[in-house]
Amino acid sequence: MTVAVRSVLFFTACLLLLGICQGEEWYRWRGPNLDGRTVQANWSGRFRGDQANIKWRASVGTGFSSFVATDELVFTSGHIDGQTIVNALSRESGDVAWKFAFEAPLDDRDFEGGPTSTPTIDGPFIYVVSRLGELFCLDRLTGQLSWKVNVANQADVRLPGWGCAGAPLVVGNLVIINIGESGVALNKDDGRIVWRSEDRESGYATPVPLKSDEKDAVVIASGKSYKAVTLESGEELWSIRWLTSFNCNAADPIIHDGQMFLSSGYNRGAALYQLGGTDPKVVWKSKEMKNQIHASVLLDESLFGIDGDMEAGARFRCLDWGTGEVLWSEEELRPGGFTLVDDAILLLTEDGDLVTAPATRQGWTPTSRVHVLDGKCWTAPVFSNGQIFCRTIQGEVVCVEVTQ
Repeated sequence: MTVAVRSVLFFTACLLLLGICQGEEWYRWRGPNLDGRTVQANWSGRFRGDQANIKWRASVGTGFSSFVATDELVFTSGHIDGQTIVNALSRESGDVAWKFAFEAPLDDRDFEGGPTSTPTIDGPFIYVVSRLGELFCLDRLTGQLSWKVNVANQADVRLPGWGCAGAPLVVGNLVIINIGESGVALNKDDGRIVWRSEDRESGYATPVPLKSDEKDAVVIASGKSYKAVTLESGEELWSIRWLTSFNCNAADPIIHDGQMFLSSGYNRGAALYQLGGTDPKVVWKSKEMKNQIHASVLLDESLFGIDGDMEAGARFRCLDWGTGEVLWSEEELRPGGFTLVDDAILLLTEDGDLVTAPATRQGWTPTSRVHVLDGKCWTAPVFSNGQIFCRTIQGEVVCVEVTQ
């Protein structure tokens, strides 16, 4: 083996090791596997001391949009002075790399208002859905508009009561958004509508891919059901009637090992379905997990989730996937959002504390807690390459460094 070859192999090994230490790139809502979990992060799950290592702070405007990130930039949206603004911030400094603004009402009926959807990165582009059903395709590096489609108008489908909230899902050459009864698919290169669904009210969850009887499909939350439709044509494969107050089905379905977990708030509860065949079959139903706005996260047959009305004070719980049995429940946290980092829970409280704990079936045993934000926090934190990104509803953003 030559010196040159040995050098290349050594350099490649270093890059692989660096990747293992930094974890996966978080390029879409709920992460690369759409499961709300970062893997291979190689983080202890503990903050050093009682102070967070704040790398930078920024202000992005009112909203609930979470974060997506590349090696250089982190993206989120907020509302300022009659506009929704897509912000691209430097991961190193928090400085604005670019902004893209479009006219949009705050629309603060029943809540603070602002954008509720999270952007999606796909190759050189980033896709953004507005609450009014517009889909924007932007250059990821410059923010320059590539194309824009008012999907609600072109597909002739109504908007849900609080506007579009699900993130765009890019699969193959399609970008799918949750609008209409079972979604609308567009060509990701030019915004051409490939298929549309009936003009009925959508839900607020993000579409989730599904392999059904060798067919590529996607599960869509409508206002009154969860439906599986084919990616090719939007043809319905099955539908589960799922009625929730205000048609507010906001939590993404979790699909695992031939089964699917659904949950909604407003006292709707949860259920596990067996997939396969013509129609899904109920495995169990329960009122013990009511995901109002945040989907649960599954790890090793354990479901971790926020149960109950966020405004009234929700609780953090763990259920057994197979039976729905409550394994433990923490009543006093007032969780605002959470994610899993390897096998650790990273939870942002409503008051801006980051709390960590092992994700186990044995109980809630926090290992560290630091205060990072002042203000109401209802957006899930994101862990990416040794950094944690959190925000308040009013748009204050903090980047916490955890690799040092």
